[in-house]
Amino acid sequence: MSWYYADNNERRGPIEEAAFQALVNAGTIKPDTLVWRDGLADWVPYSQAASTVSYATVASASPGGVVSAPASSAVACTQCGRLFPADETVTYEGQHVCAGCKPLFFQKIKEGGLVTGQRVYAGFWIRFCAKFVDGIILNIVGRLLGLMIGVAFHGNNQAVMIAMLLAVIINATYVIYFTGKYGATPGKMACKIQVIRGDGSPMTYGRATGRYFAEILSTLTLFIGYIMVAFDEEKRALHDRICDTRVVRKP
Repeated sequence: MSWYYADNNERRGPIEEAAFQALVNAGTIKPDTLVWRDGLADWVPYSQAASTVSYATVASASPGGVVSAPASSAVACTQCGRLFPADETVTYEGQHVCAGCKPLFFQKIKEGGLVTGQRVYAGFWIRFCAKFVDGIILNIVGRLLGLMIGVAFHGNNQAVMIAMLLAVIINATYVIYFTGKYGATPGKMACKIQVIRGDGSPMTYGRATGRYFAEILSTLTLFIGYIMVAFDEEKRALHDRICDTRVVRKP
C-alpha cells in the first residue's frame, strides 16, 4: 500500500507502508498531517486515516512483522499519533486518546487549552490585521516601483498607466503565489493564520486564483463580504463561501 502526505502544503509520496510508519514513529507525520491512500475518498488527517488500519497491516509493514497485539481494529491517538487497539483508548468528542496521553489531554481541556485536532477559525480583527500587514508590504513595493517607472519615463501619463497595471499584476501574483504555495500571505504568516479548504486539505494555485478573484466580490458589496466574518459560525467571508475555504489559526 502506498501513501501520500502533505508537508508545508506540498504533496509527498508515494511511499510504501514501512517507510510511512517510520515517518509516523519519527514524528514527521503527526495526527493532524493530511494523508491519502487508495481507499480514501479524499485527504484526511492521519489520525482519521489510521483508524481504518488493522494491526495485521501494521505488523506486515514493521521490521520482523512483530506486533504483540492481535490483528484487530486499531485507532490512532490524536495526541501522539501511535496506533492502539480501540478498547485501550478513551474517546472524547470523536478523538481517541491513549492511556499515556490521557492525563495531559484532559488537563488541557480542564484549563481551557487547545488540543490536537481542534480547528480554531480566525476572526474578523486578526484577518483585518493580516490584510493591513499585506497592504503595507504591497504599498512599499508599489511606491518603489512607481518611483523607478517615473524616473524611466520622466513622470508622464504613460508612466502612471504602466505603474497602475504593474501594481495590479504584482498584487495578484503576491496573493495567489503565497496562498497557493504556503496557504498564507506574509501578512497571514505574521498573524499566524492560514487558508485551508473546507475538508482541511491544503490550498492549490487553482483555488488560490479563484479565491483572489472571488475576493473582489467581497469588496464590491461595500465590504459586506468581509463583514460576514464577524457573524458566520466558521468565520467565513463571502469569498470563503464561494471557494469553500476557511481561515484558521496555526497551532
